[in-house]
Amino acid sequence: MSTDSRESDDMDAEEEIWRGAKRRRFSNDTSDDERKSSIKRTKLPDQEEDGKIQPTGAKKRAAISSSSDDEEKSQEKKRRRLTSDPKSKASFSGHSGVWPTGTTSTVSLKRRLLFHQVLGQGSFGKVLLAEDPSTRKHFAVKIMSKVALLANADEVDVMVERRVLQLASGSPFLIHADFAFQTRGFLLLGMEYMSCGDFNTFLLAKGQLNIPSARFYAAELVCGIQHLHSKGVIHRDLKPENILMAGSGHLKISDFGLAIDNMHGDRMATGYAGTPGYMAPEILAGKEYDAGVDWYSFGVILSDMDTSERPDHPTPDDESSGFDNIMTQLLQKDPASRLGVNGNIRQHRFFQRVLWESVESLQVPPPFTFVPPKPPHRALPFHLARLVAAEAKKQPLPSKDQAMFKGFSFVNQETLEQTPAQ
Repeated sequence: MSTDSRESDDMDAEEEIWRGAKRRRFSNDTSDDERKSSIKRTKLPDQEEDGKIQPTGAKKRAAISSSSDDEEKSQEKKRRRLTSDPKSKASFSGHSGVWPTGTTSTVSLKRRLLFHQVLGQGSFGKVLLAEDPSTRKHFAVKIMSKVALLANADEVDVMVERRVLQLASGSPFLIHADFAFQTRGFLLLGMEYMSCGDFNTFLLAKGQLNIPSARFYAAELVCGIQHLHSKGVIHRDLKPENILMAGSGHLKISDFGLAIDNMHGDRMATGYAGTPGYMAPEILAGKEYDAGVDWYSFGVILSDMDTSERPDHPTPDDESSGFDNIMTQLLQKDPASRLGVNGNIRQHRFFQRVLWESVESLQVPPPFTFVPPKPPHRALPFHLARLVAAEAKKQPLPSKDQAMFKGFSFVNQETLEQTPAQ
């Protein structure tokens, strides 16, 4: 069976299972008369034919009337197996109620996931805290509406974000994705969870950093940015809010929603993207640009770390003179003269004491470590099933729009099986 066929079958099974769960809820919560009244009021799609309520056996036949006898038996056997599984039933009480597409391992993962509180909300969806009880591993799951994404296709390409997140797995300074799956109305992207907040919150709490601390964080960011650029990716929205802090004290660049890929060689990009205050002059001027826009943003971030230890009149040999000089070179208005694009940033005197191999292997002790808060062990009242059910009542997306998300689902089996360090 092809991948497209499996995805279509899984999405059909998802809707059938949700409707089955809803019918079970009616039978548990109401009397026979009330249940009949409730079912008539809801008029679910698989309960009608020519305006009449069908008996139980006919309901199942109507739901799969377009299938062959063998397919009917297969689908029915699959539904009985899933709905009779205690873990499957539990998913409708505290889990998402969303059934993924793709491989069997993706389905297995979905059945285990517990969703907790909302971590954040953006223009195209929410980020939720999710837990895999079998490994006690937590994820930040980004759920996005397909309708919203299609309406803003010129501003964001979720398939690019998915590709970049997979490419990011080659660097310890970039957030990577562990899995992705979809329903008819939503995309869900599971990323590693960073429990200690973002770099902006950290800077607000710490104030100005000293020179060694600023150098440590700058060196890790250089490694992350260079890895992206080596893969042909321009982030376009680098800022402290998009840099997350690990409990170990290391940094990870996140949020690739505005990233563009395939930017190799002399290829140039166009388009207004980024956050005011961190955007390079060439973007603001509506000109073509390359990876130099990320180095400009990096210069602004470095200035956010501005240290109070710099003397008023630094000497050429002073460490802080290197700090001022590197910012000057990074914030050049002319992208061709900007450090990062022009010259080797690792050889700048601000980094002269950095052992880059030690940085890349996480062997340099961070200046600060954190005690991450313990995630909640009980799911808060957020039910993805309700969101999916509401979306299912709307006009379904045409096949050509669904095709825009072909190949979105995947599972990184290696990282999923890793148990978090104690």
